Amino acid sequence: MKKLLFIVSFISTSIYAQTYMDSLSFFGTGPVNNILLTRFEKQLNTYYLNSGVNYRGEFGKLSLALHENYHSTFIKTDDKNIRDEHSFLLNTGYEANSLLRIKLSLSNIILSDNRKIEINQASVSNAILMAGITPAEKIFIAPFGGYTDNRQKLENDNGLVYGISSIVDKLRFTDLSVSSEFLFRNEDISPRKNFNRLFNLDAVNNFGDAVANSLNFRYSDSRKDFYYDADSVTADIFNIKNNIQSRSEANYILQNYLVYNNFLNMFLLDITGRVLWRDIERNTRYKLTGTGNTVFDTDINELKIEFESGVSYSSDLHNTSLRLILSQRDEKHIVIFNPDMPLNIFEQRSDQEKRKNNTSLRTSLLFSSEVKISAKDRISLSFLQNKLRYDTPSQENFDDRDELLSIARINYSRLLTPFFEFVTGLEGTYSHIVYIFSEQSSNNYINRILKLNTGGIYRGKNIISSNSFEVSANYSVYDFEDINPNYRSFSFRQFTASDSSGIKLGKRLHFSFNGYIKLSEQGDLKWKSFSTRPNRFLEELYGEPKLIYIGNDFKFSAGMRFFSLKTFLYKNNIKQLDTRYRSTGPVGEIEILLNNKLRSRTFAWYEFINLEDNQGKEQVNVNIEVEWNF
Repeated sequence: MKKLLFIVSFISTSIYAQTYMDSLSFFGTGPVNNILLTRFEKQLNTYYLNSGVNYRGEFGKLSLALHENYHSTFIKTDDKNIRDEHSFLLNTGYEANSLLRIKLSLSNIILSDNRKIEINQASVSNAILMAGITPAEKIFIAPFGGYTDNRQKLENDNGLVYGISSIVDKLRFTDLSVSSEFLFRNEDISPRKNFNRLFNLDAVNNFGDAVANSLNFRYSDSRKDFYYDADSVTADIFNIKNNIQSRSEANYILQNYLVYNNFLNMFLLDITGRVLWRDIERNTRYKLTGTGNTVFDTDINELKIEFESGVSYSSDLHNTSLRLILSQRDEKHIVIFNPDMPLNIFEQRSDQEKRKNNTSLRTSLLFSSEVKISAKDRISLSFLQNKLRYDTPSQENFDDRDELLSIARINYSRLLTPFFEFVTGLEGTYSHIVYIFSEQSSNNYINRILKLNTGGIYRGKNIISSNSFEVSANYSVYDFEDINPNYRSFSFRQFTASDSSGIKLGKRLHFSFNGYIKLSEQGDLKWKSFSTRPNRFLEELYGEPKLIYIGNDFKFSAGMRFFSLKTFLYKNNIKQLDTRYRSTGPVGEIEILLNNKLRSRTFAWYEFINLEDNQGKEQVNVNIEVEWNF
């Protein structure tokens, strides 16, 4: 029964994203390890730095929580792109008594990017005072208010932040458990206004020891105003530099989950039904009338109905499950009418938006089974069948299509000796996309993929080795390639061999090797005669042997790293070298751990790079991490 209750509780709380808890909340902040972390990485022409600290402490009735994180990325090109992100949060609390707790929250978020993108400079600073009230057991209420400063596209807006949040945590009424969340938040930063609304209700009812039912309702509504560059005409008429666009999104979710743990005295049956409604509205503050640059507000309505059911059987020797998923979605795009706008332009824009309207019906069937044949043999089977029907009501939209996807896998493993396990598997994939109308039917194609893999894992006293070999073939065939020369059927075949091994040479000395070989061939395909004409071949090699010494408080490793990539083209059926890239050099790593508190790791490799024109260059790659758990 505990397992049953866990399944119900997990599904009812994990299917949808949980409430976003920020600095305004007393809830959902859980224990945090006190840690100081710095990481620097340089790879190729990219430099990355990340530093941060998390701290939480209790001092009698006082509490302190600190979070700080800084990210910086530098890409060394002709433009020298630099992007910095910084977040800071400081919470201080005072517990007056068992019913009242006061909290002051200070936060700051900064974004800086030297690229000319839509929003490359932004910051948000908040100072919030909150009161946490516990009027009854398992009921928490937190009104809050404060000041915010919001900077975006060189414009500063500031004003009040206020609202209230609350949580009801698993109130029990005999066999019924009820939980809820509520959030009301406003940001008045004239001329912009942002808000968040949330209400979530979970009710779980247990009928005896075998049946449980969970009902969930969730409502959320949010609005965000942001600046974007105004065109020259709009800027002159309204005397502005940046226009304002509002994005409002409302979501309604109703779902019911029923689980029967003793169906037919041997199966676990679960049934889920859900209805989802979403409304997204985009509004522009400053709009022109009677011009070709007319801006219209838009609305997107989405309705989704889902049904999901599964049955499973479990024993010491056999685990099998079968699941069916049905989902129907309807999406409509609407232009909001504005009486100040020319009617002919409005109708033209409405027709454009209607082309985006679509409905889809998805059906999925999933089967998996694992059988323990004997103490040494195990076999597993899995199958997925998915069908999508996509329709567009507009007469000017030709994207209507049917998609079919089938995936089947079989895996077998046998413990040949107490030290060696043999594994092998076969996987096949079949997908078919058919466009209904002739305007898009040239994109119709069938894709077939077949994979065969085998390998083994050896676990000895001084040697651990994992090896695998895989052969795959990918065939894509277009239905009308004879009519449209831009679409040509092709094949892609690949062989991969990989090895990961470790040898214990002494009490503290180890040897490790990681490497692989990939041979790939791509060519034109004639499916009817099942013949191919290769046009490209790739040869990829990688190897990294290392010696590792493990001390009491540190680990040191040194070795070599080799990587080679060659591409070949076929001319008159003769394979000729086209490009070549080879990288070799030493690699080293040192990791230090002091008193299980302070950890530092430095990993680096030096590359001697040779290209096909025999030009050579050298570069260093390094990764440095320092972590202090205090």
